Amino acid sequence: METLKEKYKDYFLIGAAVNASTIRTHGELIKDHFNSITCENEMKFSNLCPREKEYQFEKADTIVQFAKDNELKMRMHTLVWHNQTPEWVFLDTTKEGLEERLSNHIHMLGKRYGKDCYSVDVVNEAIEDKLDGFLRESSWLQGLGNDYIERAFLLAKQEMPEAKLFYNDYNETNPIKRDKIFKLIKELKEKGIPVDGIGMQCHINIYHSSMDELKEAIEKYLSLGVSIEITEMDVSMFRHEDRSEILKPTIEQYKAQARVYKECFQIFREYKNDITSVTLWGVSDDVSWLNHFPVNNRRNWPLLFDEMMKPKEAFYEIMNF
Repeated sequence: METLKEKYKDYFLIGAAVNASTIRTHGELIKDHFNSITCENEMKFSNLCPREKEYQFEKADTIVQFAKDNELKMRMHTLVWHNQTPEWVFLDTTKEGLEERLSNHIHMLGKRYGKDCYSVDVVNEAIEDKLDGFLRESSWLQGLGNDYIERAFLLAKQEMPEAKLFYNDYNETNPIKRDKIFKLIKELKEKGIPVDGIGMQCHINIYHSSMDELKEAIEKYLSLGVSIEITEMDVSMFRHEDRSEILKPTIEQYKAQARVYKECFQIFREYKNDITSVTLWGVSDDVSWLNHFPVNNRRNWPLLFDEMMKPKEAFYEIMNF
């Protein structure tokens, strides 16, 4: 059977989010089908440094070594985010203290992993979802002001000059949020801030039908002169607001999922000169963040491989071109 990375070798990298466990339990599947990986949580601030000056690199190191041993490229995720940042970071309420902690953190990651990562999610999900408002209210915004994003990119460029630097966000095809993301990156670029690309997370569901919005978002972002990476793709069996549960998807639901994947990848292939990589947020359905979000311990089936690590209909649809 032809693998994902073989089929897409002339298009873009095919990635998966992994963790310290799945590189063991799903290692063969990862090595067979993917040529790029992202740490699902192991490079986030709270995982690396839950207490001040006590960095715990073991799990991230293991994943980086796995990538090196198997000739996989790596994305770094993520330097600055309103979630999964330890409370101690914000205990010093002075701007100078917070700037120092931000600078130290980016220096630590750049020194240890900068040369191992081809791209970096420098700032994650900084845009407000609601209709009114621009930047998300967060401890970073409150502590450093509107220019914390600029500061993060400048520090990342200083520490990781060879990596491509990305702004990453979800609901990125929604016209309202899309235009806010566009505005942010346009302003940053006009100031000479080194933003190389926009990460489109692509967390969608089987009811997602507007491929026009996907194309429009890609076109609008590309007009800024940046690269695109699809950074966290999965296709849920549920609408986000749906809190119901099912024992197993129907044939129709699997077919709908396959259709969404097919149509998305058709569009991705059209932009192969501008899309560097497409990353699935997980390896197979047995280990997915959507099994715990937004409903804890609810089964979901959002990926290309099932609980037994076997290809699903969605896999065959994106391979059929």
